[in-house]
Amino acid sequence: MLILVFLITGLLLIVLQTTIFMFTPTWAAAPDFYYILVAYLAYRLDLLRGLVILLPLSCILDVFSGTILGMYPAICFIGYFLLKFISIKLPVRESLYQVPLVAVSYLVVCWLVFWSLDLMQPDTLVPWSWPIMLLRAALIILFSFPLFRFFEFLSSFFRRRFFSLKVRRSRSGNTFR
Repeated sequence: MLILVFLITGLLLIVLQTTIFMFTPTWAAAPDFYYILVAYLAYRLDLLRGLVILLPLSCILDVFSGTILGMYPAICFIGYFLLKFISIKLPVRESLYQVPLVAVSYLVVCWLVFWSLDLMQPDTLVPWSWPIMLLRAALIILFSFPLFRFFEFLSSFFRRRFFSLKVRRSRSGNTFR
């Protein structure tokens, strides 16, 4: 149930990002909502559930964006594994380092994807610009707080609802057993 909820939420974020907040694929002030979802999945869900959610969402985002095919799945999966590895190695699970770490990992992942695509197709990319990328990282920090709270609300609401229905159904009529 939780996978379905995050798939639908991810689809809504993709539609918001590609229609309302992204006038062109190279617009500087386009917030990357998908990366905030990637970070949340890396921090909160196990590996299998996170990958089951990310695979269709990254492919859909790749089709909707209209840029170089494979760029958004690469950003999603590299970012997911990077944040998953870092979150396991952090000594403190819940900290104020999570949101700035999302922005720093976004910069690192975009830089890696940019340089790998620049080696494969040198004339197709927009030149790297630090002010634009820092603006996008700042937008990720700005939108991370409300979206993390929203994702946490969804997760706790559906986990609580699903488990409460499961407990009610499994009780038998005999309370002394």
